[in-house]
Amino acid sequence: MKRINEKDVSFKYENSGPKYLFNEKNFSGGVAYLNPGDEIKIHTHENEREIFYFINGTPLFIAGNEKIRVNEGDGFVVDIMEPHGILNDTKQTVKLTFTKIKEDKL
Repeated sequence: MKRINEKDVSFKYENSGPKYLFNEKNFSGGVAYLNPGDEIKIHTHENEREIFYFINGTPLFIAGNEKIRVNEGDGFVVDIMEPHGILNDTKQTVKLTFTKIKEDKL
């Protein structure tokens, strides 16, 4: 068993973005905070599916050609090579969890 607290992990950027709590051979994941105006630019993953769960905030979630206004409690699964991104165009900080699962382990 592994245990880690998000308070013990640094942000990828200065004070926002992802905090990777786990980075294993077949999966990785953690929590992310997006301040107002922050964006995770549209990107793809060659060999990973990604699962998102939104805890706080109502950002714009982009997947493929869809733009969806998130509600707190929403979850999304993004397929391999599916373009996706998040834009926090609101005035509150967004908190979400993410899990990336390697294709060969599905």
